Amino acid sequence: MFLKRIRAQNFRVFGNGERTPVLDWELSPGLNILVGENDAGKSTVIDAIRQVLWTTSYEFIRLLDTDFHIAGSTRADSLFIEATLAGLSPDQEAAVVEWLSYEPDGSVSLTLHLSARRIASRHGKRERVEAVTRAGKQGDGPEIGAAVRDLVRATYLRPLRDAEAELSPRRLSRLSQILGAHKDIEGQEKNDFDAANPAAIPKNLVGMMAFAQHHLGKHAVIGGVEQAINTQYLKEFAFSGDHLASRIRIAPDLSLQAILEKFELSLQPKGHITPDERCTRGLGYNNALFMATELVLLSDGDELALLLIEEPEAHLHPQLQERVQILLEKKSSQVDQGKRSVQVVMSTHSPSLAAGADIAHLTLVSNGQLFPLGHGQTKLKTSDYEFLRRFIDATKANLFFARGVAIVEGPAEALLLPALAKACDRSFSDHGVSIVNVGSVGLYHYARILQRADDKVVLPIPVACLTDRDVVPDAATDYVDKSNEKRFDSDYTDLELADRVKGKETRAQGGSTIVCVSDRWTFEYDLARFGCGELMYCAIALAKAAKTKDEMLDEKDELLALTVAHDEWTALKTAGHSDDKLAALIYQPLHEKKASKAVCAQYAAHLLATKKYGAGDDLFNRLPPYLQRALQHLTPRPTTP
Repeated sequence: MFLKRIRAQNFRVFGNGERTPVLDWELSPGLNILVGENDAGKSTVIDAIRQVLWTTSYEFIRLLDTDFHIAGSTRADSLFIEATLAGLSPDQEAAVVEWLSYEPDGSVSLTLHLSARRIASRHGKRERVEAVTRAGKQGDGPEIGAAVRDLVRATYLRPLRDAEAELSPRRLSRLSQILGAHKDIEGQEKNDFDAANPAAIPKNLVGMMAFAQHHLGKHAVIGGVEQAINTQYLKEFAFSGDHLASRIRIAPDLSLQAILEKFELSLQPKGHITPDERCTRGLGYNNALFMATELVLLSDGDELALLLIEEPEAHLHPQLQERVQILLEKKSSQVDQGKRSVQVVMSTHSPSLAAGADIAHLTLVSNGQLFPLGHGQTKLKTSDYEFLRRFIDATKANLFFARGVAIVEGPAEALLLPALAKACDRSFSDHGVSIVNVGSVGLYHYARILQRADDKVVLPIPVACLTDRDVVPDAATDYVDKSNEKRFDSDYTDLELADRVKGKETRAQGGSTIVCVSDRWTFEYDLARFGCGELMYCAIALAKAAKTKDEMLDEKDELLALTVAHDEWTALKTAGHSDDKLAALIYQPLHEKKASKAVCAQYAAHLLATKKYGAGDDLFNRLPPYLQRALQHLTPRPTTP
């Protein structure tokens, strides 16, 4: 049995579908990962599941008036949350037969429909909420009974959980609940201790506790203290005819639950420490232990094997996050040695976890809308999924948590573009924009991630893909080899050049994703060509000087190189070159690899920070048109009313 679908209307961020979207999410039976920025609605999805299914920890869950969706100053008066479970085994169907729904295709499902309404306050009292959960779509079936509740509770691991406390001995501890629900616990409540033969070791847990109590009670230390309390003190307190005596015991009674609540689970010390010594271990590994314990119960039980985890990365370093993600994927996708698979629904803010997962398992949440990224949901092809599984890393996975994404093809753009945006008062940081550097290959794979298969659906996250036109200006013929292939502007007609650019754009753009093709040649050339010539000349001069000193310029060397560069730039600027020729001369050292593009970008960013090379709208208006288009898309200015 697994959770097939969760729907909700007027629950927190999810509205009624008119002004704000409803929640309507189809889940896979395996791993489901919710990604997206903070306050997008990920926790609300998990809380919706908890509200309708409840949890195995028997925590108190109830709806509050603040759970009702609010638009402006108007709060909804009613809401519903509906969970549909499918894939029930014959035994599970038999246990809940009166609550089942029969589908048109002959299959059966179990649908729980929670409906709630706000009751107006009276005499200044706080508003209260009335809620009822019934079976059937739209809640047209009988009210949910205990048999259903015992079968469909989800296991929930809250964010920033205190795993050590959860696994410590205490009343209703989580460990006691897990032990009590284990499939082999049946019969352990029987006391099989034989007082007539106290040396015989019982087989059941309650019998073993009675065995331990019996023999500990006869220990000299325990017996001596007990006798001293009774004879020296309690006897003196007792009135005539009263019997007042004490007994030292491990557990107050021999019920199985009381015994299980005495157990604790902890990690053994590291290898160089004696195993019997107590040793505090870190939060991360204790959280991993807690998850492992829950998975034991889920893999062995007969009830709903649904694990809800918020931020499994809590307290885990990136490498351990990857190990946890691999384990969850394994347990959710296959039956291992007779164990059943576990359905996992988790939310995360970790690029490491997102990078390690198959993109098909991800659902991006943005402004209360869910966008599954599985096969058939995006414009990604099967080969794209395979490519991205191999090559996406934690740095690139930032795109799943951004408000805007700039996809570039080299380190120079990745280093310099954010600095240009900041200098133009369009800071990527302020707008929540992430840079994804895909190198020389793969741009079109990444570009399709956030495009929906249905063109009518637009994911509201702007994406700008920056790529070079790859046609050399004729002004650079002095140092670019002429080949038999079409390579220079003069090899193309205007129509052919337009078609080339159009082909690059249409190959990848759609929805909120645009492709910005350089106007003339490369990123650096175009900056020099369209108004940032002095900036690029000086940055390239510093990069050339750095290369001669093994990329290490001290402050004195940098000042000297920059002074010479300014003088050379003044002479070059007044030499009467055309814009294309001037840009070609500036770019030549980069093409001939006399300077590193990445180092040049670093120096250009450094120079921009001085604000001596332009700032604000003045600098923006001097950028190449394709960069202006990209920045306008990623960092739009608010419209003036």
